[in-house]
Amino acid sequence: MLTLPCKDRETRRVHLVADSAYGLPKNCDLTSRLPMDARLYGPPPKRIPGKPGRPRVRGESLPSPRAMLESRGRRATLAIYGRRDEVRYRDAVARIYAAPRRALRIVAVQPLTGGRKPQAFYSTRNDATVLDVLAWYADRWSVEVAFHDANQSFGFEEPQGWSRQAVERTAPIAMLLYDLNVLWFVESGRRDHRSLDRPCYKTATRPSFADMLRMLRRESLREEVFAWAGRPPHQEKILELLDHAANLAA
Repeated sequence: MLTLPCKDRETRRVHLVADSAYGLPKNCDLTSRLPMDARLYGPPPKRIPGKPGRPRVRGESLPSPRAMLESRGRRATLAIYGRRDEVRYRDAVARIYAAPRRALRIVAVQPLTGGRKPQAFYSTRNDATVLDVLAWYADRWSVEVAFHDANQSFGFEEPQGWSRQAVERTAPIAMLLYDLNVLWFVESGRRDHRSLDRPCYKTATRPSFADMLRMLRRESLREEVFAWAGRPPHQEKILELLDHAANLAA
């Protein structure tokens, strides 16, 4: 999948943010996660002219991300995932075992707030800063949330397509409906948004996609019901009750 767009746009750089990938095109960069016990290596030594035998493809062994955090590191405040976290980090330029010829920016992070475990990341953009690498990887979170909401609300993963046309139509339509719902809410739906009383989500400050979808269903039903022409005044209370019930049911 990456080869097609990269080959069609060879003069442009493509940056992939994903869990893992191998065999990347030359004009494609990757930012991803790394196991804490990953084996890291320095650059391969220069070959001595006339020396027999196969040249080494890996340099000296370097500390793993877990070992990197055992020594003194730097601290930073990260504004990612919609919050601010204090972390301690170490970074280095190294190679991994599976790709010994490509220098990577390795970042080992120990969260000091938030209760998360230490993690390690890498990027083929070895000239990037630590904050760049962490921000790039955090950017994928919105994509993961979109897939989750599309699966849960639009049945993105439920259809069993047995033809090429079914595959090409079902998934794009589900994601198109997702986008249209979000755009509608941003443009007009948020003006009438009223948060529901959810005892389990006292800290929620922003509407979720479920709230956006509920608002769209409510407004669609409300428009149909309230479009009755010439309704007498005594029906207002009934329509208000129906509007409230639709808001809860959606």
